[in-house]
Amino acid sequence: MKSACHSDIGPGLYFVLLVAVAAWLAWGTFRWDRAVEEYAAQFRGVGWVDVPASESPGRIFMDNDAYYWVAYAREMAATGRWRIRHTQLDNPPDGRPVHWSQSVSWLLLLAGGIRHGLTGEGVSVAIEQAAIWVGPGLLILLLAGTGGLVCRRLGVAPAMVWVLNIASMVAISWAFHPLRPDHHGLQLGFVVSGVLCLMLGGTGWVRRGGDEEEGARAIWFRPLVPPNRREARRFFMASGILGGLGLWIGASVQLLGWGLVVIGAGLSVWMLPRKESVTAEWEYEPGLWRVWGWAGALTALLLYLVEYAPRFPGMRLEVNHPLHALSWVCIGEFLARWSAARREGRGISLRWAGPLGAGALLLPALLAWGPNDWHAMRDPLMQRLHQYIDEFRPYATAYPGAFWWNVVKDFGLMPLGVAGVAILAWHRRTLPPERSVLAMVLVVAMGYAALTLWQARWLNFFGGTGLLVAVVAMPVLWRWHGQTGHAGLGLLAVLLALVGQAGYFLHLQAQDILLRDISREQIGELIAPILQRQFAEKLGAMDPGRTFRVMGGPHMAARLHYYGGIPNVASYYWENLDGLKAASDFFGGADDEEALRIVRARGITHVVLPYSAPLVGMFHYVKTGKPSEEGARASLGGRLLERPETLPAWLRRDRALERALQPGYRFHGEPIFGTLLVYVVEAPGPAL
Repeated sequence: MKSACHSDIGPGLYFVLLVAVAAWLAWGTFRWDRAVEEYAAQFRGVGWVDVPASESPGRIFMDNDAYYWVAYAREMAATGRWRIRHTQLDNPPDGRPVHWSQSVSWLLLLAGGIRHGLTGEGVSVAIEQAAIWVGPGLLILLLAGTGGLVCRRLGVAPAMVWVLNIASMVAISWAFHPLRPDHHGLQLGFVVSGVLCLMLGGTGWVRRGGDEEEGARAIWFRPLVPPNRREARRFFMASGILGGLGLWIGASVQLLGWGLVVIGAGLSVWMLPRKESVTAEWEYEPGLWRVWGWAGALTALLLYLVEYAPRFPGMRLEVNHPLHALSWVCIGEFLARWSAARREGRGISLRWAGPLGAGALLLPALLAWGPNDWHAMRDPLMQRLHQYIDEFRPYATAYPGAFWWNVVKDFGLMPLGVAGVAILAWHRRTLPPERSVLAMVLVVAMGYAALTLWQARWLNFFGGTGLLVAVVAMPVLWRWHGQTGHAGLGLLAVLLALVGQAGYFLHLQAQDILLRDISREQIGELIAPILQRQFAEKLGAMDPGRTFRVMGGPHMAARLHYYGGIPNVASYYWENLDGLKAASDFFGGADDEEALRIVRARGITHVVLPYSAPLVGMFHYVKTGKPSEEGARASLGGRLLERPETLPAWLRRDRALERALQPGYRFHGEPIFGTLLVYVVEAPGPAL
């Protein structure tokens, strides 16, 4: 197929824009690299130690996950292993299994190896320094790949709008932040790219013949015409492969996304007109869904072998598993047979629908009703814990401030656009192939909108799929322009709105990059890691020959080990159910003997707790399942905060140690609160 992006100023402008956006992301990465340490330098206190950058205990990241990924990559480099299946970063003394994919660690290892070769730095240092480029690098690759596809199939203008908004939208850019080298960007990228490929593949519609329509050779806008069979197969195969990669990165997240895709595909199949009502220009090809199913299943199965062979983890359905591949094959075959029956005016036959439906539903049935240890999210402890994690809270309560103002900052005008496109999809002027594409992507975007209202963690997926809705609507409005002048005005309004909101997003992004007047404003995402770095470094350096083990809040685990080599019992990971249970039993219970048994079994040396009633309430609720302020105050955690005179003799608060580890920090004269209580355990435990 000829490229639509040729012999015109449009492709040149698109390329310049892409380069400019990449340069903007690179500048932002450089700026964040310097700004975060500039910001840390604003914090001063008695006993503060200024450490040269070359001797720093470690880089500051904004997300707990980043510390674990970097630590895994460093361990790979140090040991020569290419898979980390067990870690000692938390849950002492035994550690815990690692079921997450090795994908991000491999990316970090690759980036660190490149930097090591260029600079001669030690591999461990090179991995940490290169980590800030992983997120922006992935975003640039996403922009180049998806932007090129949009340009070729939909025109230059939609591609430019797509690139501008993907690079700038707060809800999306956060997943690729330089100080967040983790899995979130990969998860989002595979979902968005996979859905885009289905859209551009016509969601099952193909063009008869091999020649393009005259309108398809336009530059700025191209009609949303189905591709030919060969190209449609490529798009569906690419979508399946991307989905399989997504299952590998995070099956629990990907399953919901592709569940929405299946619902959207089912709606597009249900809307199919009868064969005799279709024009000679295009037709429906049911076999494309079979290609999609097999491509996704084989990719997922291959990556399962790469990740685990020859030692497989059993029924761990939180991660990629052969049952995911089985479900995908059955769904693809079901859609293929159902769409063929719909086109011929036939009903569903139980001869094939029964076995295929059973194969497709086996996985969700096991997730819903199988044993709890097959999927950690079904464990009551994890369900209760999630109520205290911001990203698992409803969007309306997860972030401070007015609801609608947060919506504008995160998504711009996109929610209104999604509602408008829903009307467009069922307009009488909309052609069947266009309606099919619009219906599928609307289901996905609106599904993610509902998930975001339920849990804020889905907001970047709504941002990405919502932009797909806006981008795919523009070619439809452009085709209408030849039939009515109103469509031209509508298209212009959409363009101006999308470009305008991109400018607004870039303004917000610039504010963040410049740290909103770095000399004065306190930024919560940075305060905690800065102070915890100082705390962990000092504690770890107090007695270099001693092994420290801490019982503290799960929010401290990543940084305590990263900066000080100190394992904390609890952490925010489903693989660490044992550690979370032990910490909940320790802090959330009122039985001092039970707490002593935990301390002795794990060799705990220090108990660290912030002045935080919510944290104590969390531990009590996680342990008992009963939200009780009175019960929380009576628990060991509550007594640590409010009634130290009732504590057992084997716990001694060390105020001198508290002052040494966390001097009274001030930020331009203003005190920084959040002082930690530090208790020394004076109970004999196992040999360390």
